[in-house]
Amino acid sequence: MIDDKMMPPVLVAPPVPAINDAQDDFQPENNDIIAPLSILQVPVLDIPDDDEIDGDVRPMLVGTFSLLHKVTAKVQQIQLLSGQEYAIGDMSLTMHDCLSTPPEEPPETKAFLQISEFKAGRDKPLFNGWMFASSPGINAMDHPVFDIWPLACKTENGMVFTGEILPPVSDANVVATP
Repeated sequence: MIDDKMMPPVLVAPPVPAINDAQDDFQPENNDIIAPLSILQVPVLDIPDDDEIDGDVRPMLVGTFSLLHKVTAKVQQIQLLSGQEYAIGDMSLTMHDCLSTPPEEPPETKAFLQISEFKAGRDKPLFNGWMFASSPGINAMDHPVFDIWPLACKTENGMVFTGEILPPVSDANVVATP
């Protein structure tokens, strides 16, 4: 005996309208009724990436960080390249992105970091997210020996990176001052 309540619901899709090759635009017979899209006819938008729109290549970013060793109370500055892994003892740091405000605005540097520690034969994630220079307590790394916070974000040629991709400076654009 089959119980109707035990049967899964059936999804009924409207039939796919036949499109004549000679007719480019499909017009319904009644202008008030618009034929619904079937499951097989889903419009797809091709959204280009930011790099495809501008055609500009994002420069290599260099983040400057302050690293505090809590046991020895020594502070050292380290520089991380975007996407490269940096090892400090058993910890590995990877900076994925960073931004600094322009010099005319209040100073703020933020960096997206992934920090993990190799312990007991496996990687243990310690931190994954944004760190802010002005508010180190908001997203802080919890580690008994090390503390880290961002100081600056620059491009590989030393310019402050604010998120805007500027055109390269050529000699023709430089005005000589007497």
